[in-house]
Amino acid sequence: MKRKGWLVPIVVFLISIIFLFSYQQKQEVVSFADTTNLPPIIWSEKSTDIVKVTYEAAGKVTEAVREEDTWSLSTSNNRKADALYIYNVITPFLEPLFEQVVEVSPSDLTNYGIDDMASSITLYDEAGHEYKLLKGKAFSEKSDYVYAPLTDTVYTMSNTAFGSISTNSNDWGSKELLNFELTNVKKINLTYKGHAATLMPTITENGIALASEELDNRLANEFMNFLQTAKIQSFITEEANEHVLSVYGFNAPLLKCTIHLKTGETLSLTIGNVNEEENICYTQVNGRSEIVGIPYFNLSQFNILYSELHDKDYDRLG
Repeated sequence: MKRKGWLVPIVVFLISIIFLFSYQQKQEVVSFADTTNLPPIIWSEKSTDIVKVTYEAAGKVTEAVREEDTWSLSTSNNRKADALYIYNVITPFLEPLFEQVVEVSPSDLTNYGIDDMASSITLYDEAGHEYKLLKGKAFSEKSDYVYAPLTDTVYTMSNTAFGSISTNSNDWGSKELLNFELTNVKKINLTYKGHAATLMPTITENGIALASEELDNRLANEFMNFLQTAKIQSFITEEANEHVLSVYGFNAPLLKCTIHLKTGETLSLTIGNVNEEENICYTQVNGRSEIVGIPYFNLSQFNILYSELHDKDYDRLG
């Protein structure tokens, strides 16, 4: 009878042990499943490590390449790019912050809106590594599906990352007109309606200024200050044929300016038509075929001041 009294507690103890072991196993399985859905960090780069970025959207490719500290658009005649804009573009992708893992090794990416026409961005570092993400359809009001070929995985990601990128290459382009300091200038040749003038840097009480025998010095310095501070306000066309050049006045430009630097380099600017009502001068810079718009400058001052300086008729430069 005593042995039978021990039997029940032993059986209850064994059942409890089995139940506890089974419960722990289930908890481990659940814990493992939860951690696999945690968004991983699949790469982490610095902006200074990136030497090229390619953005594809709506069948258009925009590519920017960095050499030392200068970015240029290889898909837009290698014109100078806006470094700050590119920094803002690539920052969300230097270490992508995914919200969740959706599917590993997806069998059909079209389920997530990812096909041959999907938008994508690819960053390239100095070692030649590629970091690419493809944008899919919306997952929610604030998130998109994205696919990373590097991990062959679909994630969700805030839609602000891709949403802030423009497909207009002009938004990628530098708004800087000419970059020079008078301390680095050797001389400046200026031609207005076929009449030439030479501007030479001179040392004055207030620093370096320009002096010219053909132009009023005040106008010369005012115009150079304009060129140093003016920004490109619009991009008219990247490839201007003869007809377009004629429409914008470049078959008979109003003004040509060549800036000779002490380094041996030259900067050039040509102004075609001027539209005071729209506050714009149509301009070509450094011999590039593109036409850009810069703020209005009253070029007729060259007529008036030249005639006053030389006691000539107004028609002298007309």
